[in-house]
Amino acid sequence: MNKLHITVVFAATAAVSLSAYAGRDGGQIMEQDKANKAVAEQRAQEEARTGKTAKRIVLPLDHGPHAQATPWLNKQRLLQAEAREKGGDAAGTSQK
Repeated sequence: MNKLHITVVFAATAAVSLSAYAGRDGGQIMEQDKANKAVAEQRAQEEARTGKTAKRIVLPLDHGPHAQATPWLNKQRLLQAEAREKGGDAAGTSQK
């Protein structure tokens, strides 16, 4: 009885763990490559149209026990960055 129990448990564990080793098949990889190429082409066209690359704004952490900013402060930083990008001055403040 004990050997049967061990064999059944081993077989069930092996069957469940096989899904952890399953990877994406070729079709999924091809679809993702096509999607990635489409996005890359779209970005290249957008950069060619605007003449400059888009800059990502990196904001400090605004949540959690070691927050370095507040959500309101990050919103203000985003608004100032957008105003700077448009060529204006955000709310009359300029950082030197």
